Amino acid sequence: MIDINTIAVVTARQTLEAAFTDEPLKPSTFPDKDGVGQYLIYDNGGVKDVVLDTHQSQANRIEPMFDKSGLIPDSTVKTPERVSFITALGHRLADAAIYFSNLREVVQSALKEFMSGDATAVAKLSPTSLLFGLWDSRSERSRAKITRIFNAEIRAHNVVEVPAAGQYISSVSRLEDQVTKDLSVEGLLDCPYSGLGGVIAHGDIVRNARLNIRGIRALKGGADTALLQNYILGLGLFALTVPSNGDLREGCNLVVTKTTVSTLAEDGTREDIELKHSDVLAFAKNAAKEFGVGEALEFIYDAATASGNVNGKAEAKETKEKTKKNGKAKVVAVA
Repeated sequence: MIDINTIAVVTARQTLEAAFTDEPLKPSTFPDKDGVGQYLIYDNGGVKDVVLDTHQSQANRIEPMFDKSGLIPDSTVKTPERVSFITALGHRLADAAIYFSNLREVVQSALKEFMSGDATAVAKLSPTSLLFGLWDSRSERSRAKITRIFNAEIRAHNVVEVPAAGQYISSVSRLEDQVTKDLSVEGLLDCPYSGLGGVIAHGDIVRNARLNIRGIRALKGGADTALLQNYILGLGLFALTVPSNGDLREGCNLVVTKTTVSTLAEDGTREDIELKHSDVLAFAKNAAKEFGVGEALEFIYDAATASGNVNGKAEAKETKEKTKKNGKAKVVAVA
């Protein structure tokens, strides 16, 4: 379907428009240094562009679409609060719910194998970790860093910010001799509001998705390298073509008006191609069958282990600080 030996990147560019054309769009908000939510707006050639959905958000939206597809193991994670598919975890195999689970040693072994050059074990446990990436960055862990192969984001061009204002009026009379702050917390105080009201896009709204074929080509799996690469290629093309939900959040509902898929070859040649999701799904299922989808496992999070780890580090830090303070940290060498 895609020759990984000649193609460098496969991209899908989608033009979108607001489902409700008379209303401002609400982008993602990010806290500034004071914790106040802000839009990610930047100058682009004299006009303002805004990020409507980051690549992290797009990955979190797409990954659960693999559930019950037959393309990946439908492994679950059990915590005191719920049981969910592993695809719901933000950090995938590097997530704390996995590290402090009954299968932590299995996962750490797989990540260490990846660092040694063999991605097979990770592909069997959590193939989407190879697709969307992870970083097992804590000091006592594998330190594995898997660069994402698939990337998507949505941006709007030439936007104008819209302010918002409102007034909350309490339905009861103010209580006498009460602190204003306490009344506000309980909803017993009139309260004005002003803040972010969204943006109006005068330019294009575009979703760009990219599948890094070079990244797939870099994956190794011993004698099964070709099967592994074909398997991840199938998953990547699935992510690239699967219909996405344009209802991003309240006030940001988008619809696709045009999709163009293209390839960039290693010789610099660009070519538009037709890539139907139904054809991709058939290819991905065959590649998954040939590689062998891993066994579905149950990861059981152990809060006691997590708590012991945190408390142990805190105690060790406290002991170290006391030792240093008492002047016992120095070791004098005797000739």
